Amino acid sequence: MSFHINAWLENGDPKLQIIDAQSKCVCMSWSYKAKHGIEETSKHELQNLFRELLLLTCKQDISNCRVFSAKPLLRDVTPELATAAANT
Repeated sequence: MSFHINAWLENGDPKLQIIDAQSKCVCMSWSYKAKHGIEETSKHELQNLFRELLLLTCKQDISNCRVFSAKPLLRDVTPELATAAANT
């Protein structure tokens, strides 16, 4: 999965947009919404940005995941189940 990253300033406020390169869909759009002079709001906005980036990363990892079927280890089952598993 690859992305196009657009980052710019609009009236002095940073904006970020991440687009899936293959589907051209916007995966994430973020704009800084700070109230001037309030430091706590700035911290909150940056936490929101990192949360969105983390969620996007998790989504990418999940979509790349493969599921394999696994048989139980013969030493971890009863002798009857081991015999049945060996016969399959």
